[in-house]
Amino acid sequence: MNMDTGAAMITGIEPVFSGKEVWIVGSDPTLDGYPDTFLDDKTAITLHLAHLKFPRATFRYTSEYDRSTFLFSTRDDYGTAPIISSLPHYGKTKKETRELMARGSSVVFHPMVNYLPTGVREEVSQSFTNWKVARTIAGKSHVWGSHGSCLHTCIFAALYLGATAIHVIGSGHSLVSGEAADHFAAADGIHQTMRVGDTFTDAKIAYPVIMQTLALKKSCEKSGIPFYWHERYTPEMDREITVSDQFLDEMRIKARRTFPLYRRLYRFFIKRPVTLLFHSWR
Repeated sequence: MNMDTGAAMITGIEPVFSGKEVWIVGSDPTLDGYPDTFLDDKTAITLHLAHLKFPRATFRYTSEYDRSTFLFSTRDDYGTAPIISSLPHYGKTKKETRELMARGSSVVFHPMVNYLPTGVREEVSQSFTNWKVARTIAGKSHVWGSHGSCLHTCIFAALYLGATAIHVIGSGHSLVSGEAADHFAAADGIHQTMRVGDTFTDAKIAYPVIMQTLALKKSCEKSGIPFYWHERYTPEMDREITVSDQFLDEMRIKARRTFPLYRRLYRFFIKRPVTLLFHSWR
């Protein structure tokens, strides 16, 4: 099946990105610096509110029910281009997700399980990510998870659909902007009404997101897929995000969370081994 009309699982469609470099577009404050025409000659996927900046992008991606509800309700053009969607959306059932996404003219679903491989948000595994990326590129894995950002599952989807290179813009996880805002001007107020107090300036939120993005970059490059994590717009697009080991060590300390003993025992003896076993082949 192609992505022209209707709804399908991602395993049932053609590799629509085969031979193409794919640009994945977040919505951090650096997006204000990009020309509105920047994506016009590119194969691109907007993440949620990035649609407000680039409504002509060739694809959309969603894993968040509130964002999609807002966009379907306020933007007549949101459902006109193909949408890649997790199934289910965060905190929603598959039925609720399908009912909402029926408002789009062309939707491709992929299964999603959070915080792979152990089910614990802050536990990012480079070796597991290497394995998962390689299997995804080979078309052998289509169940993906993130560590706090829709960017992660969108990258997997782009790889599964044949992307030959990944470019990420507007998704610096607070590493670039140095501002209190998490989103570009047109989107930040909307975000604040949906997610009060949810910000990448909180190390507990940002650290696992950054670590998984770095792991995906390394895994893609290990598998022969160039991965460009762009810092901001320049005419040459030659500035990439770099993260020092010292910075990561300092952030890891700030991101530490404490849990009651019963939760620690549950995670160690039940959640980790069961999640690892269940997803070791998917």
